Amino acid sequence: MSEPSGRSEAGSRQTTGDATVGSADGKNLERQIRAFHWIRLLAELTGRHAGTDQEGEAARRVETWLRDLGLEEVSIASVPSRPRTGNVLAVHAGVAALGCALGGVAGFALAALAVLSFRRETSGRAPWLTRWLPVRDSVNVVGRVGARKPRRRVVLLASLDAGQASPLFAGRLRSWLTGEGEDGTPRGGLALPMRVLVGAAVVTAAAALGADGALALATRVVLGVALAAVAILGAHWARDASASGANDDASGVAAMLTAVEQLAAQLPPDVELWCAAAGAGQAGGQGVRALLGAHPEWKGDHTAFVSFDAVGGGALHWARSDGDRVRAAHPPMLGELARRIAASGAYGDVAPFDLAFETSGHPVARRGAPVLALVGLQPDRLPLHWRSAGDVPRDLDTETVIRAADFGCCVLSAYLRGDAEPLAYV
Repeated sequence: MSEPSGRSEAGSRQTTGDATVGSADGKNLERQIRAFHWIRLLAELTGRHAGTDQEGEAARRVETWLRDLGLEEVSIASVPSRPRTGNVLAVHAGVAALGCALGGVAGFALAALAVLSFRRETSGRAPWLTRWLPVRDSVNVVGRVGARKPRRRVVLLASLDAGQASPLFAGRLRSWLTGEGEDGTPRGGLALPMRVLVGAAVVTAAAALGADGALALATRVVLGVALAAVAILGAHWARDASASGANDDASGVAAMLTAVEQLAAQLPPDVELWCAAAGAGQAGGQGVRALLGAHPEWKGDHTAFVSFDAVGGGALHWARSDGDRVRAAHPPMLGELARRIAASGAYGDVAPFDLAFETSGHPVARRGAPVLALVGLQPDRLPLHWRSAGDVPRDLDTETVIRAADFGCCVLSAYLRGDAEPLAYV
């Protein structure tokens, strides 16, 4: 797996407000200023987590911006959300810790239930142990323009909500997330809790079969304490404030809006364009899942997706695969177009990468549809200020936001033309 490349320097730099922008012609500079304006107005909604009033306000703002860009068919739809990841960890780790404490058949039953439920929930299926937790619905903002009876369609995606900031995602844990597993793919943040849960199931199974020596008891105690600590940390994380989410993922929404404007102005007559700022992106991508469920016709090679995730800084990459606990390989069609266009050098350094977290394109990739997921990465293989309280607009590079939008548009244009000739939007 290759390392994230360094960000190319596009000439001298200028400063607009709190944003850093690259030297560009008047039109490009204007787009960067507008992208920063969108990001700032979303980032000021600092509690923009799935199912919150702030997320609803963000949806109304995006709806207004889409209409300002000329889209007449824009709607806001309610979508089911999921419990916060911290609460999911707390519940499953707590149940497994109780199993370690009880031991015997009852302890094994609890630990095994925690493993099965956690595996089920983190793979996107209906929850078991956390289904009783109160969760407010999230929202999707969806726009459409183009042919009424299309032969082909393109769909642009970004996450509307912001991830929760926590000191847990700093230092050694952040570094651990970027490590590789035995198969060479990156480990996600839910890999370690899953291993501890499985370990608890194995140890309690041994106890249920009669293993009662000092070593077995000590192992059970250590795992129980570790799981109790995970439960406490998860509950604490679930109550931490949401980050302002300037990079993750207000920058993705700004890139999506920029791409909407570019593509809508030159759609072929047989193509329709959809775009969605999807809610509950930080809660298992439920907004995108709901969108795909509402449009079963979006399948096959006649529909292409581009997702924008945390493109406000670092080196621009597209995902070969992504996922936290469940990996999803991205179909190669759009990736091959991206490779050929990137080789032209028209968009600076853009490279493929295997991501240790889920993008907005993850549910699409698991469905097997063509998707290009664009993301900016730092040298530690994670986005700028990932799940950090420091994720604020002043640190973003709006040149990267515009470059991501233009690169995505170029790949989609190549897809619609059936080739990969570079077409730069400037």
